[in-house]
Amino acid sequence: MLSSKNLFAEPPGEVVFEFLRKAVHMVSILIVLIYEFFGKEVVLWVLVSFLVIMLFLDYFRLEHNIKIPFFYTMYRENEANRFGGHIYFALGAISVIALCSKEIAYAAVLMTTFGDMAATLIGKFYGKRRVFYKIFKNDKSIEGSASEFIIDFLIGMLILGNPLVSLVMAFFATLTETAVSKIDDNLVVPILSGFFGQIALILLAHL
Repeated sequence: MLSSKNLFAEPPGEVVFEFLRKAVHMVSILIVLIYEFFGKEVVLWVLVSFLVIMLFLDYFRLEHNIKIPFFYTMYRENEANRFGGHIYFALGAISVIALCSKEIAYAAVLMTTFGDMAATLIGKFYGKRRVFYKIFKNDKSIEGSASEFIIDFLIGMLILGNPLVSLVMAFFATLTETAVSKIDDNLVVPILSGFFGQIALILLAHL
């Protein structure tokens, strides 16, 4: 998640760049559609194939400093010498699809994209209270995190229809997104929200 500074304090080019990155992450909808219509095995093959291609491209980018047109421009400055978020997103999606039920996987993947998008937009436009600095040592805003929690909970309710499981997933997705700065949130958000959502679902089934 982006630091919650005022949008108008950011250079226009940087804002456009971040919106483009978020647009790329909309591929999460495609992941859900492939899973729904073609099944788990097919979507896992698609994701692993995507991962292999990206690893090859990153090999040339990182090991040989070859700047592939457009592909290279989608990296943030702090990703110049490491994997980009799409690699971690693919790993996170593969993990949660392999581990969790279909509905939990759908919710976790979509929360990773749309929860982060909500936090970015609300944080940049309205983020003023950076109360998390004392706890997590970052400048993410309470407005951005609150908007992420609401969107994540609504996604959970839309897909799962279970308020408790949706609450658990939204809580862990938002907490993880807010807490991490150095670890890539595209990896940990789907895994942790999916893992704890699945645990909650299993416990409820045995009550």
